[in-house]
Amino acid sequence: MAALPAVRKAVAEFAPDLALLQPRTQQAEFDRSISTEILLARLSTAFAVLAVILVAIGLYGTISYSVKRRTTEVGIRVALGAERGSVVWMILRSGILLSLLGLAIGMPLVFVSSRFLAALLFGVTPLDPLSIAGAALGILAVALLATGIPARRAASIDPLTALRYE
Repeated sequence: MAALPAVRKAVAEFAPDLALLQPRTQQAEFDRSISTEILLARLSTAFAVLAVILVAIGLYGTISYSVKRRTTEVGIRVALGAERGSVVWMILRSGILLSLLGLAIGMPLVFVSSRFLAALLFGVTPLDPLSIAGAALGILAVALLATGIPARRAASIDPLTALRYE
């Protein structure tokens, strides 16, 4: 853009009736040409973050409700001598199993829908094993986090309060 006045002068000398309407640098033209792809990438990222948040909230709510319904059972287990770790594992196991079930249902859908998404991917194959494994591990990490809070709460239940619960 710093050379624009010199370019205008040279063009005016060569062809006085030729106008430079919208001069741009090559970088500016490149940025303009991929602006749609950048917007789609940002929207995809935003929707992915929203999906992760919704999954975490839904799983947390489901497990928390399950723990609330099983308060008496957990109280009896603790009263009979169950260790805190076994109570936490009992609750974590249900969240992990729900997540593994979701992954078992979702993975075939990934393979089916991958060919439709191939046009939107740049630098990654539709069935990139690293991306798929990363997404699966991310889902399991979110499941552990969302299940961990109700599990810790269940492990700290006072047996007397739990037995009087209902």
